Amino acid sequence: MNSFTIMFLFSQTHQEPMRQSYLAWMFNALGPFYGLILPLAGLTVFVGACLVVAMNRRPSVIAAYLLFLPLPILIGVFGSIHGFISAYSVIATSAGTPAPSAVAEGISTGLFTSLVGLLLTFPSYFVLAIGLFFRTLFAPSNADK
Repeated sequence: MNSFTIMFLFSQTHQEPMRQSYLAWMFNALGPFYGLILPLAGLTVFVGACLVVAMNRRPSVIAAYLLFLPLPILIGVFGSIHGFISAYSVIATSAGTPAPSAVAEGISTGLFTSLVGLLLTFPSYFVLAIGLFFRTLFAPSNADK
């Protein structure tokens, strides 16, 4: 084989990877279900946290709301399990070596749903933590009554 034949064979088998934006990859990694459910859960928890801090005077109610706070994290963990199961099912059902892109799709869903769940929980947690701190700091003491 001469160098021209090797170059010709390499050019036939080597393809440029498909380029897509990071935002398009994020939506593809989340999928339609998690792309809808995770932001809704994050928004619901954040609005609830803001309402509890703004409208309630007792720190115990703010502390009780901390039980509902990890909803986006739990959905993200469920998405991780779902993504890894889909990646392993691609491996298990393939007759030969599975395409790396098919396996990577499930893995990216698994990793990215956890990341989005964590990122959507942090603002609500900070609102509640700061609200609880200031409500406790400025709460009237029993000696003032």
